[in-house]
Amino acid sequence: MQLMIPALILMSTASAGTPRVPLGELTPFLKVITASAGAPGRIACRDMDLSMELKKSGLSPDAKSPLAWAATENQLRDYLAEGKLVVTGDAGMLAGGAAIAIVRDHGKPAILINAKNLAASGITLSDSLMKIAKVN
Repeated sequence: MQLMIPALILMSTASAGTPRVPLGELTPFLKVITASAGAPGRIACRDMDLSMELKKSGLSPDAKSPLAWAATENQLRDYLAEGKLVVTGDAGMLAGGAAIAIVRDHGKPAILINAKNLAASGITLSDSLMKIAKVN
């Protein structure tokens, strides 16, 4: 039982919103995605750590952007209800409606796109982004 408590604490402190790709590696991908979607440098974001990293890299956390970063399932639901194209760091959220996930694939960042969710967002991404992403 004593071993179980530290394990539970560890599990609860590993935030569901923490991207699997380090924050410093996310921002170049977000720059490409926001530009491709017609909102260069702008993305809605409620994750404080990522918001700070966005600002450092010249991106603007912007609640009016048509794109949003979802760090949690609740944020995913909220942003989808607002009609935003949702980007996340959790590939599992693609099944819940996110259009794009930035994840680790064989140790390197990769862009995954759910074509159905992308179409539902009403936003078109550039052909060049679609070519480098894994689309399903």
